[in-house]
Amino acid sequence: MKTIYQARDLINNNYGKRAIIKVLGIRNKTEIFEGIISECYPNVFILSTKMGKKSFTYTDVLVGNIKVNIK
Repeated sequence: MKTIYQARDLINNNYGKRAIIKVLGIRNKTEIFEGIISECYPNVFILSTKMGKKSFTYTDVLVGNIKVNIK
């Protein structure tokens, strides 16, 4: 992705769909969250999982700190 608008459009176009989000952390630690994209705001989006809600920024999608796979 080249702009934050493209990252935002990717998430907004898949609102309500299942997604797998892989968070690339420090020291090669990764976390994987699976759930439904339940809310979209101007700067963040919310993923509803079985364990609760997690928020992510479109900037993280843009720079590659998180990987989004839509099912």
